[in-house]
Amino acid sequence: MLTTTTLTVLSLSGVSEAFWRMSCGIIQTGRIDPIVSPGKLSSHVHKIAGAANIGISSTYDDLQLANCTSCGIQADKSTYWTPQLYYQHSNGKFEEVGNQGMTVYYLGRGDKPANIKPFPPGFRMISGDPLARSYDTSATTYNNARPIADRVSFACLDSAPMPETPGMNRTQCKNGLRAQIHFPSCWNGLDLYAADNSHVAYMSGMDNGVCPPDYPVQLMHLFYDVSYSMDSVTQDGGQFVFAHGDPTGYGFHGDFLNGWDSVVQAAAVKECATGDSSGAIQSCPPLAASDMSDFSQKCPPRPSLIDAPVTGLLDKLPGCIKVTAGPGRATLADMLCAAAAADAGTSSAIHSTSTTASAAGPTASSLVPRTGSSASSSTTNTSLTMTVDTTPVTVNHLGSYVFDGCYAEGTTGHALSDAGYTDPISMTVESCIDFCEERGFGLSGVEYALECYCGAQILNGAVRVAVDECNLPCRGNSSEYCGGMSRLDVYLSG
Repeated sequence: MLTTTTLTVLSLSGVSEAFWRMSCGIIQTGRIDPIVSPGKLSSHVHKIAGAANIGISSTYDDLQLANCTSCGIQADKSTYWTPQLYYQHSNGKFEEVGNQGMTVYYLGRGDKPANIKPFPPGFRMISGDPLARSYDTSATTYNNARPIADRVSFACLDSAPMPETPGMNRTQCKNGLRAQIHFPSCWNGLDLYAADNSHVAYMSGMDNGVCPPDYPVQLMHLFYDVSYSMDSVTQDGGQFVFAHGDPTGYGFHGDFLNGWDSVVQAAAVKECATGDSSGAIQSCPPLAASDMSDFSQKCPPRPSLIDAPVTGLLDKLPGCIKVTAGPGRATLADMLCAAAAADAGTSSAIHSTSTTASAAGPTASSLVPRTGSSASSSTTNTSLTMTVDTTPVTVNHLGSYVFDGCYAEGTTGHALSDAGYTDPISMTVESCIDFCEERGFGLSGVEYALECYCGAQILNGAVRVAVDECNLPCRGNSSEYCGGMSRLDVYLSG
């Protein structure tokens, strides 16, 4: 049976082609955007779904190393993100609006669905205009068929059905608000990414139609459906506003970083992008093989890599964001920190052993390379000068436990899966070993700078890798390493 969401998607074009839909939970909330701001602190907060190891500089190759994804299809290590929604109370404070994830649709649309191609490795794209604050009729799709502004829509799920709107016009929604966005489906066949998104174009009808002549490659049509619980906050006469300072919704946007297993994706496009289907993953054999119904339990949200607060009751929107209601377009100055302005919360914004940073705030990767035992080192780019007082080292032994090596996480689950905990503030090798030893486990492992795992044996296909792949300093002691992204520093009781 088709869900209400499915009917909404299909009704946009009045036809019913083959597609699959995938539920995704949140994997991280934070100022991360490896497409628009690679290696830097994003200007605003995103809700991110997909590969568990998403970071500020993630690439296709990085995502392939993730030990799980917060989406149902485990062969898809892509990441999908949209701006976080907040409620600005009448006293000026901001509060995060509840959101449990999104549904991602892959639709076989276009005039020649049999010619649809899979997304290539390294492909990235965005959709939407964060600066928009009103409905723009001047920019249109190919052949002037439809305003490009139609890529964004909102559906208020109240007690009675309501028509969709291009802006966030209705927010009294008892059953939630859906923010929806279409992505370009036509590719120039040459560039995996262009900063102005010119490597892709929308179909003439947005969700269907033909591609412009300069964009001959038809891709699967991506559509995000993000649901917000508007009643999760107490509305007191304030307003809802997205993380980039947009109370109108016209600036809603989304990002897609391809992380698909190429073989699986190609087979799914070939077998499940044409004809008619229910959209269920189990109806598409190439996808069904890696469908995980309990993905939200096996791949739960990870603590943000960014220390700056993004949840709870906040005095201001994270970053240097100004709330701009339009109808004129917002400007970059409304979203970016001035050269001399301090970005709230960034004194320790990115996890590193940095002790000095530029006035604009930290923007470099949190990864500290395992390069030896020199007393100090520094990393410099155009946005950050970072000084590391002490290069982290590997703890070789502690009590009866000795270092057993750096392991790549298991391919079907955690390498150590009997017990564990997360501590984004004070995780150390010592605290993890103590935790495991108290519970009688002979193996202890630290991962991702803040995660501890215990077990009796290495499981799920985990293998030993080069020690320098475990390159994240512990949150509780920056002088020692606590694994890496999908990499586990393992200690064995002697």
